[in-house]
Amino acid sequence: MKKQKNTPNFKVPEGYFETFEERLFSKISEENFPKSTGFNVPDTYFENLDERVLAAVTSSEKPKKVIQLFPKKYFGYAAAVAACLLIGFTIFTNNDSESSLDALQLAAIDTYIEEGNLNFDLYDLTSYIEDKDIISIDFEAQQFSDDDLEDYLLNNLDAATIINEQ
Repeated sequence: MKKQKNTPNFKVPEGYFETFEERLFSKISEENFPKSTGFNVPDTYFENLDERVLAAVTSSEKPKKVIQLFPKKYFGYAAAVAACLLIGFTIFTNNDSESSLDALQLAAIDTYIEEGNLNFDLYDLTSYIEDKDIISIDFEAQQFSDDDLEDYLLNNLDAATIINEQ
């Protein structure tokens, strides 16, 4: 690839920069600019300004009546409507309270118990189990291998507990 040279096509007239300052000052000193600003300040305005400001700030006028953007009575109406909507939504969407318990994942329950958030012992838990639930369990259909049972007993029961129960 060929390297291109930077060749601009712009040219400056001769003597442009030498006369630039003179041309600039001639434009600034033109008669077209206004001579006055158009704003006038009274002669004694700044002499007692601080006294007038302090008098205005510390004046003992009655406070102005404040009209609230949202009056308090409307908050009561809004709260009543929100409560009605919440109750209606709860009644019509949660017809079956047991379905929410069924939807709870067993893994979440296990994690909750294993982290120590549920402080029940075996006697507390068995008080919640009814006889019809125990009868409905089919123990014959539950198939555990001897190796699984042995591993469970070795890992979860210590020797002192087994000896004391015999």
